[in-house]
Amino acid sequence: MTRVFLSFFILLCVWFPVKAQTGTYSTLNFPNTYTNTITTGFYASNFRSGFIHQSSASINFGLTGLKASLFRFRWLAHDNGAIDYATDADQVMSLDNYGNLNLKGTFTANGNVGIGMAPTTDKLAIDMGTTRGGVNFLSDGDANAYMDLKFTVKTTTGIATGKPFLWEASLRKDGYFSGDATGPTLEFYAVRQGSGYYAPLLFKSNGDIILAGAQNATNGNVGIGTNDTKGYKLAVNGDAIFTRIKVKAYTAWPDFVFAPDYDLPALSDVDAFIKQHKHLPDMPSEKEVKEQGQDLGEMNRKLLQKVEELTLYILKQDEQLKRHEQEILKLKSAVEKR
Repeated sequence: MTRVFLSFFILLCVWFPVKAQTGTYSTLNFPNTYTNTITTGFYASNFRSGFIHQSSASINFGLTGLKASLFRFRWLAHDNGAIDYATDADQVMSLDNYGNLNLKGTFTANGNVGIGMAPTTDKLAIDMGTTRGGVNFLSDGDANAYMDLKFTVKTTTGIATGKPFLWEASLRKDGYFSGDATGPTLEFYAVRQGSGYYAPLLFKSNGDIILAGAQNATNGNVGIGTNDTKGYKLAVNGDAIFTRIKVKAYTAWPDFVFAPDYDLPALSDVDAFIKQHKHLPDMPSEKEVKEQGQDLGEMNRKLLQKVEELTLYILKQDEQLKRHEQEILKLKSAVEKR
């Protein structure tokens, strides 16, 4: 039996190259109640060649070669019928001459892949098992970046100008949006329909997190607890706690109050203003604060100005009190001398 099988195998190996050059094919028939054949051959008209198994009772599959101008191996499958070699409609998987492995979902409804598990409704599902596992991407990339992870809209015709059609996480060498070329940076950005980018999340090589970007990138705002930032760079709906906060003032600090030529309002004018408007001059009203909020930096500046003005009023009052004390002492002395 072994000799028969070996003789058959040698005959098959010799048979294939001869027949492959003649454009014909040969079939080995396996006795059964249905067609079950193995075919070898070369067919230039539909770019197939190789070792092909066909069965009318289950599926057909083949390991084939030439396709257009590129050599590839193709795995094809069809349920109860002939494989469509001309259009590759039944192609399930192919390996081209560049080493690219391509999967198609023509044989099943989904064509999904499971690693360490059965396929699910997701395109790719990985079971890491009961021990620590991970997915690691390694690359030296080009002069600009090591690697990219892209999320792309397939059909972009319905996306309005300026809206993103591709979101990308890029491990950069050039710090394209962060401006940091001192070490690897992770930059999350979007390519916008028409032109330009969004670059809202950048991780610099020193650990800084930047919520902005250069290189013609439109910068957005950050909302915490709210989806409406009201146009501000940061909007928080809720409580916040800091150990220290520093506000950079862009307007003049109110030391000008102590300048010799400062026009200190008369207290009578301040009194009249308060009676009419129910708040101090140059300060926002209750209605304004409720509608617009308050600028902490500007409010501190205004409060300091009022404190400095109040200090000047106190100093003037102190001068007046001292003069009055001296006048009282003079009057008292004059009365005692009588």
